[in-house]
This record gives sequence, C-alpha cells and structure tokens, in this order.
Amino acid sequence: MLKKEFKEIYEKIESLMSQALKNSAHPYRTFSLASIDEKMPSLRTVVLRDFSLEENHFDCHSDLRSPKIKQLEKNNEFSALFYSSEKKIQLRFKGNVEIFHKNSITCYMGPYNPSDTLEEYHPNIPDNVQFKDPTEQDSLSGYNNFVIIRCHFYEIDFLKLKYSGHQRCKFILDKEKINVSWVAP
Repeated sequence: MLKKEFKEIYEKIESLMSQALKNSAHPYRTFSLASIDEKMPSLRTVVLRDFSLEENHFDCHSDLRSPKIKQLEKNNEFSALFYSSEKKIQLRFKGNVEIFHKNSITCYMGPYNPSDTLEEYHPNIPDNVQFKDPTEQDSLSGYNNFVIIRCHFYEIDFLKLKYSGHQRCKFILDKEKINVSWVAP
C-alpha cells in the first residue's frame, strides 16, 4: 500500500496520461522516445496511442522500415520523456519494448522508407490516396509496414517543478509491489 502522498502522485500520473489519450492537444500526447543506436542515444518524438498503468505499458505506432525499429530490435531498452510546461510536470519512464507487427487494422502506406533522403519534398503518402480516403486494398498494402511499439515500463520518475521547491519521486514497479521513494531534485 502506497503512502497517501505517493498514492496521490501515482493517481495524478494515471490521470494525466488518460487525458493525453483523449485530447490530441495535451502536452503528453507527443513525447520523446529514446533508444540506442550503436553506442549513441537516439531520440525522436512519437505519438501516444495507448496507456495502461495497471499493466505497466504504453504504445506508439511506427513504420517497420524506420531506423528506430532496427535499434529497438537490437536493444529493446527504452527511455521516454513526457513534459508539460503548463503544469511543470515531467514524467520519465524506463523499460523494454515489444514490437507487434501485422496485428492491427491501421497501416502505413508511405512509398518511401522513414528517414530516406529525397530529391524534393514528398508527404510520403501514395499519390493515389493523397486527397481521398484509402480503399480497403490501399490499406492492406500499408498493413505490411505498420508496427505497434509497446513500451513495458518498470520505472517512473515524477518531477514537479515549483518555486517553493521541486518535488521528485521514483516508482519502481515490480510484479508483486510498487517501491517508491523521494529523490533529490
């Protein structure tokens, strides 16, 4: 059982992440996801698609051809950063990813691989569907490249910035229990 002060923070985390799923303008809707490229961290902004504090995971989507997928297949450890400048709350998650391929109805149809160098600008949407809804057949072609990145987290670092003194704590999530402690900000 968590102490009252930690329970309130834990519930705040769940509330903020749930709001982000419902509101595309929420600051936690997009976040920074870090992986390792060889020996160097690699960081990018992705979109939050699902979150479960009960099951300790959140999801984002990607294209199978993206460099981040190769990095995460080689080393499945991740770090993620969410920040709200309005609320002055930072959340950092650490854990391991699981990549799901060919188990969603959504798809990516881009004719170019993510991060390909192009001679001129292209929105990476097939010309035949750029200005109309894709047909079932169009969607099936994109299904081959669509992946869900499920981030299973085992640590949450909560930081609330305040003029009167920052507040920081770390939750370590175990299958059996949650360990939490204050951390010097």
